[in-house]
Amino acid sequence: MTNRIRGAHVVALAAFAIAAPAAAADPVSINLRVEGQSQTIFDGPVTTDGHQIATPSGGTHPCDGTNNGAHPSPVPTATAALDDGARLNNFTWDADWFPTFNDFIVKRVAGDVATSSQFWGYAVNFAFAQVGGCQMRVRQGDEVLWIFDAFNKAHVLKLTGPSTATTGAPVTVTVTDGDGAPLPGATVGGMQTGADGKATLSFPEPGVHRLKAERADSVRSNSLTVCVDPPGADPCTSGDKTAPSVVDVDLRGRELLSERNQSRTMVVSWQADDGTGAGVAYYAVEVRETANGLRTSEVEPGDWRLITARTATPSARFRTESGKAYQFRVTAVDRATNRGSAETAPIVVPVDDRDRKLLRFSRGWKRTPLEAAWGNTVRRADEAGATARLPFTGRRVSLIGRRIRKGGRLRVSVGGRGKVLNLRGRSAARQVLWTSRRMRDGAHVLRIRSLGGGPVEVDAVAPRP
Repeated sequence: MTNRIRGAHVVALAAFAIAAPAAAADPVSINLRVEGQSQTIFDGPVTTDGHQIATPSGGTHPCDGTNNGAHPSPVPTATAALDDGARLNNFTWDADWFPTFNDFIVKRVAGDVATSSQFWGYAVNFAFAQVGGCQMRVRQGDEVLWIFDAFNKAHVLKLTGPSTATTGAPVTVTVTDGDGAPLPGATVGGMQTGADGKATLSFPEPGVHRLKAERADSVRSNSLTVCVDPPGADPCTSGDKTAPSVVDVDLRGRELLSERNQSRTMVVSWQADDGTGAGVAYYAVEVRETANGLRTSEVEPGDWRLITARTATPSARFRTESGKAYQFRVTAVDRATNRGSAETAPIVVPVDDRDRKLLRFSRGWKRTPLEAAWGNTVRRADEAGATARLPFTGRRVSLIGRRIRKGGRLRVSVGGRGKVLNLRGRSAARQVLWTSRRMRDGAHVLRIRSLGGGPVEVDAVAPRP
């Protein structure tokens, strides 16, 4: 069974937002299932938001619920969930862009390509959707199902039953349509369901069994994992001795939280793979400070503290502090109590322009709202002579902001070494405009001065270990 963890995506726990929608959609964890022509392509939890999507055939476009005016602000969507599932689980997909509907039309997932009579479609919570996938909002805990040849299917099968069994003892499973109506004639574990949608199974040997229901005119069901043990044994202990592995803790190669989001609240997301085991039961998430950029952390390595001790959702939220660096550890515990863990690389939280006790501005700077900025504001200077300074501890420091079409010049210096930055041009918000040379690890002061020639902005500064 595959389970996944993404968030203010770690985003470590990180936060999403690529180069800049006006606002980021709040991420949610859903279960994504992709049923191809002859097999299940993917089935597992995915943490997703609404975001820009790029496909080989359709180009790059928003897919965040604002499409076709469906929602006034960005939200997680069904197609964005497919995109996130593909990215994190090593399958590919493609779609055409239809300007008339302001939406993507999926035409391929993995190796299954739509034809003139067989198309890809989707359902949410077992009900077929009536709008495009970039317009359909998905919520926490939703079941999102993408289906090949969707419009030639009479039913979406749903399989329910016990998750544990004893060798030789009968087990009853039930197959229904998505609306709860029993479905006869479906095959499960070599048996067919009767008029009541039920089938009785028996397992002579202990082990972990994965069941799916199929019927020729219907979408195959979700999987049901059943642990079969001898009489008297603890559930799931006979056939599962292997620990789950935690993978794809979602940092996306980012070192700065601002590269992902506008907020100090991070969402950690991940995946866990239990292979042929009984499946992940829950997760624990911990955090520790590493050496941060304002002072040496008093938290020694190894002093982990819990964010959550037990969650079934493959994501967690954490409120960070300016100028600090964090590392996260995710532990997956399967139904047989086997445990597997993974740690993230550190992620650095920049000092925002609003942090006046840390980043000190002289007269001449004006706080200016900017929706896509870190913290949603920047400090702007229109004339030469405005200065700012940040004392920090570390080896490097980065300036975060944007260029402006008629921007001026800014001088940055650390330890007597300086550089003049020309901030005229076009770029997205929250870009790393400059990073200092690598210095000895210790106390330094970053100094900033506006040199005129046009307006300049300071969004945030990131001391880096």
